[in-house]
Amino acid sequence: MKTLPLILALGLVTVARAAAPDILIADFEGKDYGAWKVEGEAFGTRPATANISPKNKVSGHQGQGLVNSYANGDKSIGVLTSPDFAIERKHINFLIGAGNYEGKTCINLLVAGKVVRSAVGFAIKDAGHEVLDWKAWDVAEFMGKQATLQIVDNHTGGWGHIDIDQIVQSDTPRKASFKGATPEPKDYVSKVPKYTFANTLEEQQQQLAVNPLLERFRASRAKILKDPHHPLYHFTSPENRLNDPNGLCFWKGNWHLFYQGYPPEDPRQHWGHAISSDLIHWRDLPYAIYPDPERACFSGSALAENDRVIAMYHGTTVGSMVAVSDDPLLLNWKKVSGKAVIPHSKPGEPELPYNIFDPCIWKKGDYYYALTAGQLPDGPGGKRVRAEFLHRSKDLARWEYLHPFLEKDRYGRIGDDGACPYFWPLGDKHILIHFSHISGGKYMLGDYDTERDKFVVTDGGDFNYGPAAPSGVHAPSAVPDGKGGVIVIFNMNPGKSHDGWNQIMSLPRRLTLNKDDGIDALKIEPVGDTASLRYAHQHVEAMALPANEEIVLDNIKGNAMELLAEIECPSAQMLELNVLRSPKKEETTRIMFFPERGYRHREFADQRATMGSSVLSIDTSCSSILPDARSRAPETAQFYMDKQETLKLHVFIDKSVVEVFVNGKQCVAVRVYPGREDSLGVSLRAQGSGAKLKALDAWKMKGIYE
Repeated sequence: MKTLPLILALGLVTVARAAAPDILIADFEGKDYGAWKVEGEAFGTRPATANISPKNKVSGHQGQGLVNSYANGDKSIGVLTSPDFAIERKHINFLIGAGNYEGKTCINLLVAGKVVRSAVGFAIKDAGHEVLDWKAWDVAEFMGKQATLQIVDNHTGGWGHIDIDQIVQSDTPRKASFKGATPEPKDYVSKVPKYTFANTLEEQQQQLAVNPLLERFRASRAKILKDPHHPLYHFTSPENRLNDPNGLCFWKGNWHLFYQGYPPEDPRQHWGHAISSDLIHWRDLPYAIYPDPERACFSGSALAENDRVIAMYHGTTVGSMVAVSDDPLLLNWKKVSGKAVIPHSKPGEPELPYNIFDPCIWKKGDYYYALTAGQLPDGPGGKRVRAEFLHRSKDLARWEYLHPFLEKDRYGRIGDDGACPYFWPLGDKHILIHFSHISGGKYMLGDYDTERDKFVVTDGGDFNYGPAAPSGVHAPSAVPDGKGGVIVIFNMNPGKSHDGWNQIMSLPRRLTLNKDDGIDALKIEPVGDTASLRYAHQHVEAMALPANEEIVLDNIKGNAMELLAEIECPSAQMLELNVLRSPKKEETTRIMFFPERGYRHREFADQRATMGSSVLSIDTSCSSILPDARSRAPETAQFYMDKQETLKLHVFIDKSVVEVFVNGKQCVAVRVYPGREDSLGVSLRAQGSGAKLKALDAWKMKGIYE
């Protein structure tokens, strides 16, 4: 009898040791997601690498791999779905962090296609790191059933992402253990010094001359300009990174460019600010719009009236914000009502029939109108497609929702989201320039039905030809030029990391309607006083380009240049212009022209159906020998060129960017990162048959901050 307790105890020990081992569902340590299905952009194409990519800092994870839907910041959305698995343990444990929006930033367990369990992140940080900690579901009732996991990011404001790691089936639930973290403070007052300026131009100029923030900008810009890949004549933020351009407008003799800036002491989006009299030479000004009550100042547009400028933008966590300024240099901004004018719904309120994101503003009659960007499940099979949601107001403070704005839109990709919209007249049409988190800068062209307040789309196209990143054309900011055209500028994504800066702005482009050939909808040409930057002119006279022979132009060299070339190539299969070429061609960026190798225009029911477009392509696959410089698939666009036309290339090369305008009808642009100091050369090649260079002019280019 005395030994019985010992026997029972030994039996218990044996049972404990025989407990079923945990079953790993996913630890995300592989090079890809394996059998998990990825939708949207939020999750990228592979698991995140903790504290490396994406760059939001995390803690509490295991290993290096995890799910982190911050791949493109809080703007991107998506869903990550596991393959089916059998529930074989009483609990499912997982590490979770970031967004705490029910149904929008979450992980779901589905059984028989229905969500039976769901969890959101903690939305807490510790020492600047997003905290992942354990959560557990009791799933005993589903033992033996098939299930799937769904990781969801469907929120685009602050904390609009989700972190997940180490998903395990277990008979023992894990409990959260981190006690020191606190939620991100709700006081969103910026830590960046903010100044109030006088209301006369003379006084403002005096104040700016001794402004401490501008002194800081000058010191920072001097440092980043030493980077060999930093452009000389493309705008960048004076400190830290930048993102979308915002609110391009013309006011009191100056062009004003706002942009998403990230001050180093408070790297939430503030609206950075620069002015120019010629759209090329930009002068830094202090940050214009600071966050609070919003967490961060996302993208928006500006409307210049006779007596003021109105900025409307997305304030994360709160909704659409409006701010106004009327001083000479737009230095002082006041937020209308001090709160969101188109607010997000509050917890417990019905879901809104529209999305709130990246508004643009215009005025018609007595009303201001605003679009907010998003998606609707109106695509094939219920897939999500781009949408714009129309609102109006008489006083900027009280807005009423009208309806979805787009009609007969057939020009987008499934999954586009219509972000960063700009809606302006263009000749006798209207253009809606916008950004897709999938495919970069885009446009719709059509007719504005002002009686029904609908945009009837009749044409559309792209400004970027492939994914937005790496190295692609990102979001626009646009404004009418007062002459029937629209001026647009884009930020361009990086393909390599740099200390103190990353993205750049494209050169501004002027868009007008193309009335010449009835095929290409737009004319696209560079705008701004680039000629003022030219020096060291070189001219190449007319010369034959023999078939299949590369001709190196020995007197044309540089990595900050402008080129103008006119070429006759009536029978060549391909014409190639190489730039940033090293002497032995270890590095080169290829600009290629393929005559009549584009699509036939069978969308027309007349003689145009027999016509084919030509193709312009930039190949960056050999642009750099550097191991961390990311190339992209050839950037390839189409344009129509009559058989009698000569090829006219207008090329801008600026350290880490190449922009090519062709025949006033098309533009392709990419980021490049040559690693050799001698990658400066230029060459021409005609393939298959010969061609004739009529003339080539080249200039080296000065910097815009000299």
